[in-house]
Amino acid sequence: MSALVKHAPAATPVRARYAYADNLKVVLVIGVIVAHVTMAWTGMSTWVFDEPPIREPLLSLLSAVEVIGGMFGMALFFLIAGAFTPGSLSRKGKRRFLIDRTVRLGVPMAFFMIALSPFVEYADPDNAGWDQGFWRFTVAVWGEFVPGPTWFLGVLLVLSAAYALLRAAHPRAAVSPSPLRARHLVLVGTVVALTSYLVRIGAPIGVEHWHLNVAQAPAWVAGFALGVLGGERGWFEGLSPELSRGLFRAAWAAVAGTALFVGTASATGADIDLFSGGGAWQSFVIAALEGVLMVAMSLWLLDVFRRRANRPSRLGRELGRAAFAAFVVHQVVLVGLVLWTHHLPWPPEVEYLFVGALGVAGSFAIASVLVRLPGVSHVV
Repeated sequence: MSALVKHAPAATPVRARYAYADNLKVVLVIGVIVAHVTMAWTGMSTWVFDEPPIREPLLSLLSAVEVIGGMFGMALFFLIAGAFTPGSLSRKGKRRFLIDRTVRLGVPMAFFMIALSPFVEYADPDNAGWDQGFWRFTVAVWGEFVPGPTWFLGVLLVLSAAYALLRAAHPRAAVSPSPLRARHLVLVGTVVALTSYLVRIGAPIGVEHWHLNVAQAPAWVAGFALGVLGGERGWFEGLSPELSRGLFRAAWAAVAGTALFVGTASATGADIDLFSGGGAWQSFVIAALEGVLMVAMSLWLLDVFRRRANRPSRLGRELGRAAFAAFVVHQVVLVGLVLWTHHLPWPPEVEYLFVGALGVAGSFAIASVLVRLPGVSHVV
């Protein structure tokens, strides 16, 4: 399996056991691709392009989905990666684990920054005034170390190294599998909410520091930590029906609460910046809802896929194998497609659907070729 989600060797019984993780990973990567397309046609967040927006009611619907998905999506990536990290460290040992993570995470990130990022940045309308040629522009971009979506790989590499060093200093104690309790999740959600609110006083949502949306960093770290603890203690082998139902209720209540809160604010013309940070009470409400979503929705989806999408298939294996590479290349694929639509007299809704569908298909098609190339296949 790719570096996005690392787990046990590829023996058939083990792969069958973790087919759900491959399937969930594919869905999440598709979600990332569609999310970036949605940013372009809704004006939500800051992506490469800001296209003429799609019209109502689709605009409000997709904007709400974008906001809610952004509150837990990347944290779920970190949670899944964290869940398989203890087993990987245990099998490989610290030295081989760190080398493997550096290669599988660092090399694709470096490839994006060196080979792909200059093209993405050159197409950015914000850089339209550059008049010194593409080569000098490339050198300038290299000096900025622009990771694009591969920032995730860099953060995951840091967290993985921190875990390896922690376990070197404090070896993992032998513990029997134990059930996950609601109190554990309440604690994690509370920590995420409070730390997110405090971080956003100085680093509001949407304001990047070191090419990172630092405002959501507490959820990333908490997701990875929860995944690691769950992997060590067997929490995710099977949640109790009671806990699963509780997660379902909490997750969808938070979805409804977020939609109602943001929708009401939009209808009344409230200042959207108050929701992003700065110590406003609106920011605290968003942080609290994010804490619930990050825990409840992430674990509920993990449990749903474990119970209902854990059957291995040839298509699932192929898509799962290509998902990591699709994640790495999708940005440049989308940029090419958006530039193409600039020459087409289509309404924005058609352009959005066209780029979204072809962006997913094209990214996975290119990725399926890359993972078969000698040498490349050992990295992605």
